[in-house]
This record gives sequence, structure tokens and C-alpha cells, in this order.
Amino acid sequence: MKHIIIFISMVFASSSVFTQEISNEELKANNPFIRIEPSEVILGSIPSNKVTEELGNIEITIHNDGAKPLILNQVTACCGTRVTEWTREPIPPNGKGTVKVNFRVGTHPHRISRSVTIASNAANGNSHRVSISGEVIIPSDAKEIQLGHSREFK
Repeated sequence: MKHIIIFISMVFASSSVFTQEISNEELKANNPFIRIEPSEVILGSIPSNKVTEELGNIEITIHNDGAKPLILNQVTACCGTRVTEWTREPIPPNGKGTVKVNFRVGTHPHRISRSVTIASNAANGNSHRVSISGEVIIPSDAKEIQLGHSREFK
């Protein structure tokens, strides 16, 4: 039994010596390679009196830093966010495409938490998620007092 445990340990130890991680430069040299800008959209704190319809229009740029064409297979968004447009033709090496999304931002105080998922043939991962976050707040100079509703149960 002791010999079997030693043998198994040696097999695992020797296999880890021979495994290599491929660098990003090697992946870029022979494959499509996706880079997303911005990788995360942070809207920050938005006063409710500054909310506009344009606030929910987000454009994401997709770069192909690889040597082969990048194909966006599918672009999806969550929870009330619409993908209005995305590059459907292959993005050539050193080229770029776009993903445009839209969502409605209400004027009531709330947190914004959305995401867009981009599926592609990229060597550095076939699925990438871009998160969109922010918060609509009551402006500090608001004259109205927000009253909470309470109900007494008997």
C-alpha cells in the first residue's frame, strides 16, 4: 500500500513539471484574441434629477489583438437590458467591432446592476462578461423629504 501511494505521488509530481501554461503572446500569434473596452462600466452615483434617457445607452468596443478573425457568436444581456446592435461580421486581426446596449434608468433611488455576456471564438476565453453598475441617488440639495410607508398590523 505504501508503494502505491509513493508511485501515485511521483506520477502527479512529474506530470506537473511537464505542463506548461501558454502565454498571451503565443495565443495572439496563432488565434483570435479578444480585448474588451471598457471591461467594466461604472456609472457611479447619479442624482435622480440628472437621469437622462441617454444614460442607459452603453457602447462597448471589441478589439481583436490576435492573428486570426474574431467571430462574436452571441451577445446577450440580462434583466431588462437590450442588445441593440453588435458586430456580426468577423473582426479582422488588429480590427475592432462594437456592442451597443440599452436599458432604462428610472429616476427613483436604486442600484444599477446589469451585465452583458459576449461569446466568441477567442483563444483567451470563449465567454466574457461586462458588468454595468451604478446607483441613482436622491440629490443632496433635494427640498422634498422622502417619507417611508409604515403599516400597523393588529
